[in-house]
Parts: sequence; C-alpha cells; structure tokens
Amino acid sequence: MTVQPSWNTLQIVSDLAVRWSSLDRLPVELLEWPAENARREVLARAGVPRVLLIAAESSPPATLGIDEDWVRLPASESDVVARATRLLLRDSIRSDTPYVDAHRVLHRAGATVTLSSCEAAITSLLLRRAGDVVSRTELEHEVWNGSAPSHDAIDAAIYRLRRRLAGMSLCIRSARGRGFVMFIDAP
Repeated sequence: MTVQPSWNTLQIVSDLAVRWSSLDRLPVELLEWPAENARREVLARAGVPRVLLIAAESSPPATLGIDEDWVRLPASESDVVARATRLLLRDSIRSDTPYVDAHRVLHRAGATVTLSSCEAAITSLLLRRAGDVVSRTELEHEVWNGSAPSHDAIDAAIYRLRRRLAGMSLCIRSARGRGFVMFIDAP
C-alpha cells in the first residue's frame, strides 16, 4: 500500500508497549507538508506527535520539533509506521510515562526493570488501566489466557511484581474483593 496525501485525524491509543502495525492504529498525526503547516503549528503547541508527509516536489521543513519526523511521498505504509513508531519510542524515553517493551523490560524516566512474561503481562494491563480496578477475571483472561489459576497464584504474582516495582514510583493496590489498581506516582 502506498500512502497518499489527505489524511484525517487518527485515533490515539495509549499503550506505548504495543507495536503499531497499521496506519489506522497510529497514535500520531499525519500531516501533508507544506499544505498543512498551520495545523502543524497548532499540534506542535499542543504537544501532539506528528509525522509530516512531504510532497514529492517539496523540501522538508528547515527545522523539526522534538516530537516530529517526516517521510517523502509516495511512501509505503510500513515506512510511515516505522517513522511513527520510532518517534513515539523516542518520546516515551524522554518522559516519565512507564511502559513495557517487547523484551519484557519496564521503562520509566531512564530506569529499567526486567520482568518475567507473567509480570510483563500484568504490568502492561495495569498500566493501560492505571487508576482503574482490574478484576481478577480480567487478569486471568489477559495473563493466563482464561485458564483459571488459583486465587493464591494471582496473589503471589502480584506480590512478586510489587517487589520488582519498588523504586519505580509505581504502586499496585488491592481493591478488596474486586481486583487490583495501579497508581503512578511522580518519579
């Protein structure tokens, strides 16, 4: 597929640990350059990450924002996705937003913690739903693929995870009888 100009606003997704595989899931604004320069400036002031789609006959802008990248048209969808993914990963490394990468490593503000596959799955789910109660049933479905571990197995996994997260300013609280909640404190 070749990317052509005239893109609309795309839906923003929150989990940076996800690999974006198609343009409809990109949490980045795609803008035609130079046609959408005014929109580019508005999005820059709002801190929205942007990938500029440079028309074949145009030159890229003289300066780029730290949350911005570009690709020359025509471009394959995979090229645009790669630019956006690199931009988002670069942005997440600069911030204190915690995320789990594809290698099961939790990152936050320059600090890292290696997690087991179970711990990475639990952490990813709790981070996506930070501040909300995640039920034991949701954990069973997401982490153990619906096979019901014992009540004690879930508690033991959460206990080990709490120890791993010490010093990352991430707190997992029990919501008695309902599940667990991840709170993200200032680092």
